Amino acid sequence: MMKKLLSLLLLLSFAVGVSAAGLMKKTATKCQRIIFDTDMGNDVDDALALDLMYKYMDAGKIKLLAIMTNKNGTGSARYLDIMNTWYGYPQIPIGIVRNGAKCDNSNNYAQIVSDLKMDGKPMFRTTVPDVTKLPDAEKLYRKILSRQPDHSVVIISTGFSTNLGRLLDTKGDAYSPLTGRELIARKVQYFSLMAGNFDGRNLTEYNVAMDAPACAKLFEESPVPIVTSPFELGEAVKYPGQSIQNDFNWAPFHPMVKGYEVYEKMPYDRPTWDPTAVLQVLEPGKFMTKSVAGHIVVDAAGHTTFNKDANGKQYYLTITPQQAGKIKTFFVSVVTKKPKCKR
Repeated sequence: MMKKLLSLLLLLSFAVGVSAAGLMKKTATKCQRIIFDTDMGNDVDDALALDLMYKYMDAGKIKLLAIMTNKNGTGSARYLDIMNTWYGYPQIPIGIVRNGAKCDNSNNYAQIVSDLKMDGKPMFRTTVPDVTKLPDAEKLYRKILSRQPDHSVVIISTGFSTNLGRLLDTKGDAYSPLTGRELIARKVQYFSLMAGNFDGRNLTEYNVAMDAPACAKLFEESPVPIVTSPFELGEAVKYPGQSIQNDFNWAPFHPMVKGYEVYEKMPYDRPTWDPTAVLQVLEPGKFMTKSVAGHIVVDAAGHTTFNKDANGKQYYLTITPQQAGKIKTFFVSVVTKKPKCKR
């Protein structure tokens, strides 16, 4: 009897082990689900970051569930629609911010590219008839997240935390009875942010400072881990303007390239603040080093402080000069590829 029981236990153990291994393998090969929250139009590195995600969509490695803009005005959403359409993903939904953070629009490349004409007609095709009728970002977040498997989504935010602060405050609705905080805890793996400064310069990083209360709220109340790519990291990896000039002859009308060209006088090298926040999700652990666990605190002016805590769930990323060189090479190799729909 004991021998039979032992055999049964061994059999069950083997079965559980195979099942777990199979599940891990299945999970490892499944597309990473991502929602991208961006201030597209403030700095052209957002366009580079979005290009990276389209290329990983082409390869079947990620599923971009939605794009949220946290920048006021129609230019950002119009440009996102142009990008979705041009790269072959017009079905990706877009959420917009209303009455968000006020920022300078004097060099809004998203607006400029959206208004470009050729022979009297728009240079780039669009899909959304009227971007002013797009849903509020926090409402689209609830709709999208409620339909995802538990703990399956990574939210990448490369702009202001306005939409995420509002999401945290939402109550149950037709999509889910859960509050925003509960919905995040149930559906989100972690946040990847471009935010902050941790090299001792005591900078007020732009993304944080533009809506410091929302950013502070996110770090204080997030029920899931947060990994942030800080100012000094993106500053150390610059995308080369020569690549923009020389590597896109296959695309005479390219919305990302046009955005880069009108943002500053060419040629110029631009820090990759936002692409690095995307990269650590696309290639986790491959290029950058994650800090020890801790908590990140945001003061009223937008300064960020990291406090070590073994029980914390927040981290920031660092790189060496050697890692910076590898990241730059990687970015150029991916960004200059033709999108799948253009072959």
